[in-house]
This record gives sequence, structure tokens and C-alpha cells, in this order.
Amino acid sequence: MLNLRILKILESLESGKMRKLYTSALVFIFLFFGNAAFADLTLSVSPADGSSSLRFDRIIQGQDNRKEIRVRVTSTGGNRYQVFQRIQDPIVNGKGEGLNFQALQSVTMNNSNAAGTLYLQNADRMNQADQLLYTSSQNGDSDSFLISYVVDPANMGATGRFFGKILFTVRSMSDSSQEQAFVNISLESISNWKASVSGGRTPGQIRIKDSDVAETSADFVKISFSGNVGEEIRIYQEFNDLPQSATAEEIMADALRFLVAGETEQNVRISGAVPVKRARTLIYAGKSPEDSLKVYFLVNPDKIQEANAGTYKGKIKYIIETNKGPEDFLIDLECDIQPVFNLDVTLPAEGVSFTNVLATNPPTEREVMVTVHSNLHRAYQVLQDLQAPMANEKGNEIEKGYFTAKVEVLSGEKGQSRFTDFSSINTGEYPVFSSDSKGSPATFKVIYRLQGYPQLMGGNYSAPIRFSLNQN
Repeated sequence: MLNLRILKILESLESGKMRKLYTSALVFIFLFFGNAAFADLTLSVSPADGSSSLRFDRIIQGQDNRKEIRVRVTSTGGNRYQVFQRIQDPIVNGKGEGLNFQALQSVTMNNSNAAGTLYLQNADRMNQADQLLYTSSQNGDSDSFLISYVVDPANMGATGRFFGKILFTVRSMSDSSQEQAFVNISLESISNWKASVSGGRTPGQIRIKDSDVAETSADFVKISFSGNVGEEIRIYQEFNDLPQSATAEEIMADALRFLVAGETEQNVRISGAVPVKRARTLIYAGKSPEDSLKVYFLVNPDKIQEANAGTYKGKIKYIIETNKGPEDFLIDLECDIQPVFNLDVTLPAEGVSFTNVLATNPPTEREVMVTVHSNLHRAYQVLQDLQAPMANEKGNEIEKGYFTAKVEVLSGEKGQSRFTDFSSINTGEYPVFSSDSKGSPATFKVIYRLQGYPQLMGGNYSAPIRFSLNQN
């Protein structure tokens, strides 16, 4: 339309000289307004503190290493647009070492815009791929917003003065038009302090088996640091919650132990294997320039069988404190307790046998100790099976009433038996002990007695007796 109007004006001019003058003026007007017609989007970015670059001076652990940038978009075309950011090139120091991108995070500031939608509402690390920051309103209104940048010195990966650029792009959502702007970024790390906490076999995790009773087989947490310059380093271990099963049952605290071994033993504050504690526990303190230690996790064999079978999961927190402030590390912990349901039978040295038995013999006793191990927490019975009558080497059997037995449940043990007094033993299998309703482990004695009588044939007497478990 603008070109047609120019031609009509030129045709109406009579003077050639005037025609040249108006032609120049109108061409200038066309170029000026024509370029303006295509400038639908303009982008400007500047640090909120008024400086010319995003400048972090000395990055110090424990301080608020935070800066903000104001992004402004002027839109005249009425079309929707989006704003992106990315790191243009690797951010490097004077040695060419790159900054670990995990050290630089950004987040858009809530309610800092007037219209449209802000993205990146949760802090995320910077990288060299486009990150969507903002989408305009449906009418493509002009707008501005703030972005906050935070540097984490623990993840910088190198020291020195770092330089780089952040590229911002505004793109139309209706065509391919876009505009870009740069902001220089600089930051300085003056310390080479490093600390790490990791699972010994799997990063971020340790696994405990119910057979781990010594550090030679146990999993462990490895803690190390370097770059310390004469500061007091204190390392703590903390369980916010003890490991829990799938049914939210906590493992008993005294079922698990831990043992600390360090390269600098005088800095270790734990001696020997001790039970885990829910509260914060100091495990290391010293001023070594660098050091490492291992925390082994063991089971208490006397207690672990009292826990229910299953997998218990939890988290261990390690806190490394310096003058710069604390650093927290979390390690996942899993403890696998296999199902246990068995018994131990301890016989006297001579077994359940009686030698050189005579008719005039006084009552003679043999004791058998029976221990049941169970973590199933279901009621059970111990069965006795007298597989053949008590007899001597010639096959002469003891008459009923002269070979008897009773059961003694040890003090403090749970469960009961109906054989509390000596009574005759019958052949076959039948229960001699019953657990409590929770199926608690138990230890009891079976006392066998053989007594002589006038018709007894002398000799050596024995009987095959077997014990077994029955789950209710």
C-alpha cells in the first residue's frame, strides 16, 4: 500500500526537479517506517543491580551467592512470543577449566511479571540448551520479569575467575522472527575445598545384609575432603528416622551397629562398633588438610533375628561442618532381613543314651537344650518324635513309666509346655512346646529320666529322638 501511494504522488508531480526532491523524501519515509513495521519484538536484559554484567565476586560457602537479571520485551505486533535462555559457551577460568553446570542454577521470580506465564519456577541448573522462561499473553503484550541466579561453590569443580555469556532469545510464536541479547557473567572461586560422601559399593546407597557381622563383608559409606586450610572439620551422622519396612515398622535401634575407620585415626570420635542412634552423632573432628574415613554398617547377631523379615529402608544424613557453614549429604540405606525359622538342638556328650544300666539303678537324667530362632512372628510348636522305644543292644525295651521326660522353659523365655512334670514318653510325634501368639524365639530344656526296676534287663539303653518345627 505504501509503494502505491508513493507512485501516485510521483505521477502527480509536474516538475522533474521537484519530482527528484519528493522522491528522495518519500523513499526516506518508506525506509524509516518500513523498518519500523518489521520491528515487532525488541529484547533487553540487564542486571537488576544496575551493573553492566552479571558479576559474582568471591563465591563463599554459606553466603547468599545470588544475583538477578531483569528481562524486558517490547511487543507491537500483537502476536504471542516466548523467551528462552541458555549458556552461550562453556564458562571457563584462566586455565581453560570449565565450570560445572551443577554450580549455576536459575529460577524465575514469582509475580515479577505483569502478564503471560512464567516457567522455571523451581531452581534448575543452567546448560547449553534452551530453557523456556516465559510465554506472553494471547495478545502478545509487552512485559518484563526477573530471573534469580545462584552459584553453589561446592559444585564449581575448579577454582579461579570464570567468564562466560548467557544468551537470551525472544521468539514469535506466529512466525520465525526472533531477537537475541547477551549478558556477560563472571564469578570467582577462591577455595579448592571439596567434600564428598558416597556409598562404598553403590553411589548414594548402602545395603546391609543380616549376615554382615564384620567389616570385611559389610557395605560402607566413604567420606572424604580436601583443600582444608587449617579449619576445624567436624563430621556428624544422623538418622532422622530409623529404617522402616513396607508396613512402616521401624527396625530396632540395637539391631544395627556402625564402625568408623579413618586414615587419621586420632580424629575419629567413635571407638569400636556402637549401636546406631536417631540423634546427631559426632564421628570425626580434626584440622587435617585432607582426610577420608569409612563408616561400616553391621548387624547385631543377637538382636537381628528378633526383627521381622523384610527389607527396611531409610536415609542417613552426614553433616560436614566448617567455618563456612555446614554441608549436608544424604545416603539411602536398605537392610535386608531374610526369613528365619529353625531350631538348634544341643545334646549331652553321650546323647540321649544310658550306659551300664542295672535294675538297681537310681533315676538317671539327660538334658537336651532346644532353641528356636524365628522372625516370622507367627505361632509355632516344637514336636518331639520318639521313633522307637528305649531299648538296649539286645532289643530289650524299657517298660512304660520308667522312661519319662519333662520340659523346663527357661526364665524370661516366652512360650509354654504341658509337660511340666515327669511323664511317660510315647512313641510317635507330638508337640512338647508351644510358642506365644507372636511366635517369639525361645529356649527350653527337655529332661529325660531313666529309672531301674526289678525286671529290668541290664545293658546300654538308647532311643532315636527327633525334634521338628510346626508353623500354626
